[in-house]
Amino acid sequence: MEVKTKNFKNVLLHWYKDNKREYPWRNNSDPWSIYLLEVISQQTQLNRADKYFNKFIKEFPTPNDMATTSFKKVLKMWSGLGYNSRAKRMFESSKIIAEKSFDDLYPDFQQLPGVGPYTENAILSFAYNEQVIAEDINVKRIISRYFGIENPKKYIERFSSLLLKNTNSKNLNQAFMDFGSSICKPRSPLCSDCPLENTCEKYFNYETRPIEKFSGSNRELRGNLVKLLLKKGNLKVKTIQQELDTDQDRLSEVLEKMQNDGLVKLNTNNLVEINPG
Repeated sequence: MEVKTKNFKNVLLHWYKDNKREYPWRNNSDPWSIYLLEVISQQTQLNRADKYFNKFIKEFPTPNDMATTSFKKVLKMWSGLGYNSRAKRMFESSKIIAEKSFDDLYPDFQQLPGVGPYTENAILSFAYNEQVIAEDINVKRIISRYFGIENPKKYIERFSSLLLKNTNSKNLNQAFMDFGSSICKPRSPLCSDCPLENTCEKYFNYETRPIEKFSGSNRELRGNLVKLLLKKGNLKVKTIQQELDTDQDRLSEVLEKMQNDGLVKLNTNNLVEINPG
């Protein structure tokens, strides 16, 4: 397994050297920029995330710039990315970072709302040059398929030091990112174009969880509700129900979840409004 691991790493990095995608932020070690990019790029194609990142970093070049604005403004800029609770956690995190700074939080970035092991390791690798693997779904999928293993997490725990030996973790993590999005795709992988194809186990039993159908889902309703409030301002529940053409029970369920997530609130006039922050 060690020989196969060394070959895997060498071929992957060689592929990355010839095929890496060029983005200005890839040469950026500013932790705020990296944090923003990682939050924005979750469940979003990198080219699309890049456009939103440029918009956000221009408007909020520092955590304090975001922390001192309104959540409504952040949410309006976020529109189109989906999963609006990510915007709320990002806004909450900006307040913490503005007060404490990344260096004060280092290395435990999971103190920030919504930050898990992957985002923490991405910040540690890209901003602090720590030798860690940012283990996302791309990494797990590629390793599972290539080595033919059901549990890629155990493999990573055992062989991460070998994968990182004499290697810049930034390059390795970015190689996984690019390879997973352009060659070893979740669906319809380009095996014929893969430089690892001859030694790959082609194990396809490790799959991502089924994707929820968006049309008609509560996620779609949540997104439409946010767009409605951003466009028309504070509204009564009955008006929202009529505007979105949905039933009362379903709307009540969605509103309760959105209140719990801190996205909306009922004000003193019993109107639904975007949470001011």
